Amino acid sequence: MDVIEKVEEFINKQTDKVKQRVRNKAIKQAETQMILAGKKSDELSLEDWEHIVAEQEKEVWATYSKGSLWTVIGLAFWLP
Repeated sequence: MDVIEKVEEFINKQTDKVKQRVRNKAIKQAETQMILAGKKSDELSLEDWEHIVAEQEKEVWATYSKGSLWTVIGLAFWLP
């Protein structure tokens, strides 16, 4: 099983609440990336923005799936 399949399997096991938190974190990271690049959000098309957020979301999920035990502990404290 390659890394992408493992990440997809990990994502599918998560609740909607966790998925939304990850999505929100990805949006914040995408906004930060835009600021660092010196671009404004209105300079991008909706498709480009969705692509950037999707890439950030993949990175967040990959980070969480690699952390396993620490991820579970972190998510336990992160979720109210």
